[in-house]
Amino acid sequence: MRLKGKQKLSLVTMLAITLFACSEEDLKEFSAVSEVPNVMLILADDLAFSDLGSYGSEIDTPNLDRLATDGLLFTRFHASAMCSPSRAMLLTGVDQHKNGYGTMSEYLDSSQVGRPGYEGYLNNQVVTLASILQQSGFSTYMAGKWHLGSEALPSARGFDRTFILLQGAGSHFNDTGYASAQPKVDYLRNGEAVKLPETFYSSDAYTAEMIQYIEEGRVLNEPFFGYLAFTAPHFPLHSPTDLIEKYEERYMLGWDYVRQKRHDSLKEKGLINTVAVMAERLLRVPAWEDISEEQQIYEARKMAVYAGMVDSLDQNVGKLISYLKSIGEYDNTVFLFLSDNGPEAVDFTTYPYVPAASDWISETFDNTYENLGKDGSYIYYGERWAHVGAAAHSFHKTVISQGGINVPLIISYGKELGKNKVITEFTSVVDITPTILDLVGVSHPGDEFAGRKVHSMDGRSMLSYLQGKQESIYPEGAGNGFELFGHNAFISGRWKILRLQEPYGDFNWGLYDLDADPAELNNLAEQYPVKFQEMLTLYSSYASRNGVIQVPEGWKMFENLGGPR
Repeated sequence: MRLKGKQKLSLVTMLAITLFACSEEDLKEFSAVSEVPNVMLILADDLAFSDLGSYGSEIDTPNLDRLATDGLLFTRFHASAMCSPSRAMLLTGVDQHKNGYGTMSEYLDSSQVGRPGYEGYLNNQVVTLASILQQSGFSTYMAGKWHLGSEALPSARGFDRTFILLQGAGSHFNDTGYASAQPKVDYLRNGEAVKLPETFYSSDAYTAEMIQYIEEGRVLNEPFFGYLAFTAPHFPLHSPTDLIEKYEERYMLGWDYVRQKRHDSLKEKGLINTVAVMAERLLRVPAWEDISEEQQIYEARKMAVYAGMVDSLDQNVGKLISYLKSIGEYDNTVFLFLSDNGPEAVDFTTYPYVPAASDWISETFDNTYENLGKDGSYIYYGERWAHVGAAAHSFHKTVISQGGINVPLIISYGKELGKNKVITEFTSVVDITPTILDLVGVSHPGDEFAGRKVHSMDGRSMLSYLQGKQESIYPEGAGNGFELFGHNAFISGRWKILRLQEPYGDFNWGLYDLDADPAELNNLAEQYPVKFQEMLTLYSSYASRNGVIQVPEGWKMFENLGGPR
């Protein structure tokens, strides 16, 4: 429990008596084990696998690259293919089909409505990392995107101080919404509505708020847990103008060139196998040379806006790092940086498969070339640039191919975990909470918390593996399953089985060797029938254990919105 008032004073007195009786050697040992690290969990929104410099990108991200150099860079880290399920697993260590986000609340099938694990909000059968750390003496702060339902705000899930965007997306300059049905979004500070300043830009505001919380909390002399959940680079794409101009010429080379360049860079850095073959261009994406010069100029600017958002996010991480160094807390802070899913491919302006959304955008916003990325514009970068972000992989967000779920992860805590290491082991977003708890020496409450029954964690701590104390995170024959929108997968070691709903696949299972074939191009089911059957059994067990409710074959995510993308 968090100690306050007389309880805390009593503990201090007891510690003083204990330490008085200790020898000098005892004191040294006590000091070494009693220093509890701070934790800074940083989440990007829709950032693709190859979007950082350390992962092969042409976008300038020196601060995140430095964290990678000072720590660990993961090549086989997996999230869900959509934001809310990933966020729910990230904060609980519990599979999405049990924590309330068996699917996105916006796309529940009739068979899933009202079923356990499909509530469409973070349910009461899980305990968050923030709640556990709060009761263990941490100050807990959140700034950024929540998107885990309004039924329980962050303050009810363990956070002391919060500044949040309640919904999933909106303008990065103000409270303009992201859909005709949601013309305004809600910004809340400690649960109360906030009027945004005219100078608001999301990445700047979230970072400033987090720094303020840490600064004002220093008087408590408690370790802190910070959850900084950027909305960048999620659509609508908005960036500071100087950063748009910085990148504009860079993308006149086109998506085919940039994609090949990133793929080559990933190989050079040893982040994918040198024999890996790049997936073919997405079906609806034309060759760069096949579009007009006018279209090229317009498309290059869209990608420049996206790059500016990533650059700005990195600069804000740099501000946070500089602040923590200035107060002497950088070396005692565990940094974890990741993305919630792969790149967003939707673009209602290029492919108006939802006329209402397309009409709302065209009638409400100014998407002329001169205004792209500025306040009053509303743009996506769509499939055309999304397949660049997923350079090593197939497909994108919403699809549990590698393009949708294989995302960046950087962990930096050099004095405990080492520096400049590439981690090629499979790991999952459900492993983040158990790893953090292990790092700070706090136990999960098990199956009961605050007088209610809760799920135990499904994830595994990475700590012993990262410290060289065990050979793998997931032993032979173990792994993790994935299901979303009727797509199914299971990963164990280098192997993955996958079946995709139309239009992404034929809904037949395939077996893939992710080490040699990260783009999932070569189905090895017939070549390795024993391994294929073993993996099918593992998925079946996963689905049964976690209460997966499978939508029927042919189910289409966007059917009620005008058809699949």
